[in-house]
Amino acid sequence: MTSLLAWTPFLQPAPEVDSWWWLLIIPTAVGIALAYTSIRSRTVAAIPREALVMTLQIIAAVVGIAIGLYLLVMVLLPMLPAE
Repeated sequence: MTSLLAWTPFLQPAPEVDSWWWLLIIPTAVGIALAYTSIRSRTVAAIPREALVMTLQIIAAVVGIAIGLYLLVMVLLPMLPAE
């Protein structure tokens, strides 16, 4: 608790977030999906389902990009000849 009292937001990283920062994609994806579908949806009843589908699409895209970049950096780039 004492480290939180000296924390300066926007200037220092949040304390104790080192191991689970990647989970912040979930509320970010939910917020983006709700904002987008609330504007684009034709009926209010369709917003929750459309937001859920879009949230899952965002999370799947981010995971796919992460896997692709991991394979590029850790598998393909070390295979290149170093001269």
